[in-house]
Amino acid sequence: MKSIKVKFDSMQECQRYVMVVENYPFNIDLQWGSQVIDGKSMLGILGFGLRKVVELKMHTEDEAAMRELVEQIDFCICADEMKIAI
Repeated sequence: MKSIKVKFDSMQECQRYVMVVENYPFNIDLQWGSQVIDGKSMLGILGFGLRKVVELKMHTEDEAAMRELVEQIDFCICADEMKIAI
């Protein structure tokens, strides 16, 4: 399992993110505090609210798939997380 921090600044970013993650066969969760939601749920994301830093958890051991997903959602990965990844 890999975990990264993400933030959605607009409804368009949420839509773009969901369109990407729904193509992956493994489970993805988003966590904010003690609340955990399905990371592929547009309604769940909007329920958290925009502009909040949340933790994205990918439930897979497929390193290649995780790297590919991270590259595709780079628009919503928090800047601090990007510094760590580099």
